[in-house]
Amino acid sequence: MKSRLIKSALGLALVAAVGWMPAQRLFQVSSVEAVVNARLVTVRSPINGIVAGGPGVLQVGDAVSPGKSLLSIENARIDRSAINAAIDRLQQAKDDRSALDIRLEGQKSLQGDLQARIAAFRSNRVRLIEAQTNEAEARLASALAVEERASASLERHAKLSGQGYLSNATEDDTRRDMTVAQAGADEARAQIAALAVEANALRAGHFFGDSYNDEPQSAHRLDEVNQTIAVLDGEIGLQEQRIASAQAALQRAEEAFAVASKAQLVAPVNGQLWEMLTAPGEQVIEGQDLARLLDCSKTVVTAAVSESVYNGLTLGMPASFTFSEGGAALAGRIVQLTGVSPASSNFAIMPSALTKESYRVAVAVDGASKSGSCAVGRTGRVVFEKPTA
Repeated sequence: MKSRLIKSALGLALVAAVGWMPAQRLFQVSSVEAVVNARLVTVRSPINGIVAGGPGVLQVGDAVSPGKSLLSIENARIDRSAINAAIDRLQQAKDDRSALDIRLEGQKSLQGDLQARIAAFRSNRVRLIEAQTNEAEARLASALAVEERASASLERHAKLSGQGYLSNATEDDTRRDMTVAQAGADEARAQIAALAVEANALRAGHFFGDSYNDEPQSAHRLDEVNQTIAVLDGEIGLQEQRIASAQAALQRAEEAFAVASKAQLVAPVNGQLWEMLTAPGEQVIEGQDLARLLDCSKTVVTAAVSESVYNGLTLGMPASFTFSEGGAALAGRIVQLTGVSPASSNFAIMPSALTKESYRVAVAVDGASKSGSCAVGRTGRVVFEKPTA
């Protein structure tokens, strides 16, 4: 009797436990249907060209990671006119620079010749002035000697004339000779002074003479050559800037050509290849859709709920998702309330595919994707956790 009562009690407890679980669901605010979803990332062609083939072509469902190669596009018909024009400008700038270098070399050679001529002229002129100075000093010495003799004769003749031994005419002749000697000495001194001025000018790099008062023809020509060299140096500096500018333009043209002639498309997100919209050998245009990827890094659950449940939901409200086959509940939160509106989205599974109820909700869930793959398409149940009053 006692054992029968124990068995009856255990049976009643089991029936109560089994009945409580369905009853508990009646008190939960949950979805009518729910499906794991993910946003699609569309990969578009950045250039015109042909899709290149190869052994590494991805298949639908293959896992991808950021930076993984998806497709390669090559454009063999890209216009090279910009590169050719840049090369021509650079070559023209280099040719102009070479021509300036040749002119500068010629002018510097002429400069050296003129400097040698002027140095020889200056050296010869200095020696000539030294000879003329020696000659003038000799004349000065001679004139001083004549002046001294004339002075002595004048003194003697004046004494004799005063004693009546000489006539006044003889004394006048002697006085005239002395005046002539003094004039010759003054002339020699003046010539020596003039030669000293020219010698000092030559030592200072200037030219001065009787038949010219500036510079000889070679010096004039040297000034012109120096000015030409200065102008050429300035033009060469400007040409160097043009060459640098042309090289930069060529580099930009080559970079633009490289970008437009070949493009390697890589995955921007961690996920799966959802749809391949092209094939090797196909001609594509810039901006054309080539592939769509599932963004498995941000998995969401799209749920359909009744109107009464929908009206009690708010953005950010906590929720949990459980797969239909069971397992631990995954925590999440409401991120989108679209209701009955046909809100545009880039989900892999359109919310309109849920037909049991018209009101739709998107819940961000952590841990819905496992082992680097998306669980898109798997169904389950969302329970909304309303805050207690």
